[in-house]
Parts: sequence; C-alpha cells; structure tokens
Amino acid sequence: MWWRAHSLSRIWVGVATLAIVILVASMIPVPPATPQTDPTGTVDTTTLLHIAGYATLAAGGVIAVARDGWPWRRRSRHVEIRAVAGVVALVALFGVGTELLQATIPWRTFAVAEIGLNAASATGGGLAAMWFYRPVE
Repeated sequence: MWWRAHSLSRIWVGVATLAIVILVASMIPVPPATPQTDPTGTVDTTTLLHIAGYATLAAGGVIAVARDGWPWRRRSRHVEIRAVAGVVALVALFGVGTELLQATIPWRTFAVAEIGLNAASATGGGLAAMWFYRPVE
C-alpha cells in the first residue's frame, strides 16, 4: 500500500514523542517537591534534565536519520556530517524555542545559559550517536 511506503518508523515516532514530552515539561510548573540538586548536592536537577533530554533527542534524531533518512527524503543507511549537523541544529533551535516560550509563562523563566546548555547537550548526543551507532545490515 502507498501509505506503508511513506510511514514513519518507530524511532521517528519516539523522537517526536520525546520532543513533545520535553515541550510539555518545559511549560508546566515545577512541582515544589522537586529536588533542587542531585544527591551529591553539586549539580542542579534542571541541568541534569536538560542534558539528558536534549542529548537523547539529538541521539535519537541521528539514529533515525542513519536508519531511515530524513522523513521527506529518500532512505540512506550512512550518517553524514551534514545530517548530524542538521539534527543538532534542529534540536538546538527546538531548545531556543522552548526557552522563548518559557519567557511568556509567568511560572517559568527564560535563561540564555539554558539555551547554551541545550545546544551543547544536543551536540554531545548527536556526536555520541554518530560515533557509537552501527546500523544492522
């Protein structure tokens, strides 16, 4: 059927789902019971969440591009530097967008440092996926 040839893979659906989860989590109020730092008391919880979220989002995007290609282009099995850069740029722009949205919400705050953290996390996740991912032949 024609729709099967154009359907999204599960990994793209997972990447989109994670992006929605990050967006929603960026908009809701932070519960008062949320710990402010990690168990050692050295790293802010929000910093850890930014790193985990944006690195995973970028890694998933790189793996999706490596396995299936871009959703609107033909399938490709190898990851090019341009594809990794594209995924990292899209994830970083997503981070900018979430921070700009937070600036409009009274219970959230806009932080330029978090934009940099999101971009750095996306870069690390994208490069790690490029380095460690080996497609199954």
